[in-house]
Amino acid sequence: MLLQNLIRSATLDGSIYPEFREKQEFVLQSLATVAITGLASAIGLSSRAKSLNPGSQFAEIQMLLVIFCTIMVGWMMWSFVIKVICNLYGKESELRQSMRTTGIAYSPGILLLFATIPQDIGRYFILIATIWILITVFVSIRRSYELSIIKSVIPAIVGWVMSWILLPFLMVIGPYFNPVVT
Repeated sequence: MLLQNLIRSATLDGSIYPEFREKQEFVLQSLATVAITGLASAIGLSSRAKSLNPGSQFAEIQMLLVIFCTIMVGWMMWSFVIKVICNLYGKESELRQSMRTTGIAYSPGILLLFATIPQDIGRYFILIATIWILITVFVSIRRSYELSIIKSVIPAIVGWVMSWILLPFLMVIGPYFNPVVT
């Protein structure tokens, strides 16, 4: 069932999102989807992190945990942004509903595993996966809340920038740009 829902979400089958919005039992599938994305991104991006601090096994484990937690927090933050903006539009929404529909929309995140491919090819997989996630979340907002394209784009873009650009920079990339004073 989870695999079938992951495929439906990744192929932009909009009929899946109203189901996830209304049925509370789908919360575990949403959580599993985001966890898979978190693991895939942690594995995919950890190979790139090794170049920042080579030879430190603790730093590698720390990076894996930080990346995984960043994905989880980003999901919650994006879900909250969707809830707030949709409530401003007059569409009643609970955070749990938003988390279920946004969570299953993270299905293309498995592509982040391919960030381990050397050279610059892995970077393209990161770009493709994050944009695909943006599109699936946009479809989830549009179908779950029955909004117009313009009204759906706003929470999709705002949440995506916060959870896939701002938060990772603050949590993952930013700490490595501190100048070393000797």
